[in-house]
Amino acid sequence: MLLLRHASAGERLSSASLDRARRLDRVGRGDARLLPQALSGYAIERIVSSPHARCVETVRALALARNLEVEEREELAPDAPAPDTLALLSELPDSALVCTHRDVVARLLDGEVTCEKGAAWLVGRVDGRLDPIAYLPSPTSQERSGSSSALV
Repeated sequence: MLLLRHASAGERLSSASLDRARRLDRVGRGDARLLPQALSGYAIERIVSSPHARCVETVRALALARNLEVEEREELAPDAPAPDTLALLSELPDSALVCTHRDVVARLLDGEVTCEKGAAWLVGRVDGRLDPIAYLPSPTSQERSGSSSALV
């Protein structure tokens, strides 16, 4: 399973309702455009996203390239209860890509983990827990570093 943090969307807005509609900024749109190529080596059969605009916008080009729909789920929002998020993830196949927020990624991976905007973790499942296997930097980070491999 791929656990993706949404791409760059500027600074958090003052109210939760306004922040839900926050869209990607220039850097974030670049990452979103590059995501289909950056993840071309991964089997992705479902794309499940937080309903926040920045998450949906992050995976839109990937969904179009893979001829998939983006499934929006409240269980992936930053304020979703952890048991609800875990229950959703347990229902998803290993070939799913999940787009969510830094807070959710940290909760799922038991604490502070590296996860820049637009970056992902390849995770496995062990005894009902997510096990980080490999970190995939954001597509624009990969371009800047000249890295030909997404795995670090």
